[in-house]
Amino acid sequence: MRLITTCTAALLLPVLLAAQDGAKQQSPAEALHAKFSAELAKQNSAYRAASSKLRGSDAYKQAVADKDRGKMTELRSSLKRPDTKALARKAMDAAGQFEGDDAVKLLGWAAINGRDPEIVKTVVAQLQEKHMKSAALIDLLEKGRVLSRPLGAEGANAFLSQVIEESPHDVAKAWAFYWKSVAFTGRGASDDQLAKGAELAQQAEKLAGNHWLADKIRGPKFKAEKLQIGLVAPNIVGEDIDGVKFQLEDYRGKVVVLDFWGFW
Repeated sequence: MRLITTCTAALLLPVLLAAQDGAKQQSPAEALHAKFSAELAKQNSAYRAASSKLRGSDAYKQAVADKDRGKMTELRSSLKRPDTKALARKAMDAAGQFEGDDAVKLLGWAAINGRDPEIVKTVVAQLQEKHMKSAALIDLLEKGRVLSRPLGAEGANAFLSQVIEESPHDVAKAWAFYWKSVAFTGRGASDDQLAKGAELAQQAEKLAGNHWLADKIRGPKFKAEKLQIGLVAPNIVGEDIDGVKFQLEDYRGKVVVLDFWGFW
């Protein structure tokens, strides 16, 4: 325990010093969250660069030409992969130095990015024990798919049910209802299961309010009812690159190509 505390304190020190000197004010927990994210991004970038270099090597090209999957696997195994598990454990250790939402944000980061079933189980157990009323649970619930395999259907359902029962935050409850609904709408679902899933999704949509989850839930229904071949396209109102207002209806009867794009 002393070693963990010492290591965490050493990890916190440069963050605290940077917070004193930096222009952007962050809480220590937010700074650590950003630090872990930056380190993971750095490792991912290094892995992608090394992978690209490997695929361009003569040895790998020859293995591809020979269709030698064993050799390709051997060459790829030499790449240093991002150590997501180690970073996640650091985030979990750091979370122990905080309370409330700060702790939950770091625990959630560990569960989402650790890619390790035992880490997910440990994080969820800690959340169930003392953090179920935190608004920061929403960050983890948005990535709810990371919970299903490690927890299993029964464990995931129990966690989601606890969120619905104990969380005071409508959006957190909405996500819990949404993921419950997804469990009833998989391939081969019966009519009764589909009906149950639709009922849960309706509850999620109602609780989501103006959160983007509501649009996510309405999306499939909108697509089925409004975006099928032969239907009139929904009107789109906006401005062109010169700031001139337009609407799609103005081009009715003409051939129009719609190109949707954005920044995420």
